Amino acid sequence: MSAYKDLFTTKLKVPKPLINIVYVLLIAIGLVAMYSILNAGNPDSLLRPIFPNAAQDIYVAIGSSLVVFVLGFIVFFNRDSEGFRNLIEMNAERVRDFRQKGKSDEEIADSILAAMGSHRGYKHNMAKKKLILYLSQFQ
Repeated sequence: MSAYKDLFTTKLKVPKPLINIVYVLLIAIGLVAMYSILNAGNPDSLLRPIFPNAAQDIYVAIGSSLVVFVLGFIVFFNRDSEGFRNLIEMNAERVRDFRQKGKSDEEIADSILAAMGSHRGYKHNMAKKKLILYLSQFQ
């Protein structure tokens, strides 16, 4: 559990220009992946000058698809963590007020989620765990 908590509590904030580069790479490599999947083995493929052997098309398709998967995970993780940071920043005064009253991070998370209309269920529990982790970073 400690390694899992350390992953989410590190103050990892990806700079905006880097995220924009990741989006551009995601689109470009995604197009390569799509093209290589749809044209694998085609003797007239645009990949022929780079990869003369048509058997290598499958490796290009697999490699580019894996890169798209990894870049997609980076984008997902960044958007998820950014959303929780924004939620806490929007409720900063309320969080500080609750902490002055001696409320725990779990009680604060329950209060924020209840105000959003979330009371129970799988998504509620996942959001609560993540919110508690991000609240532990908040000063």
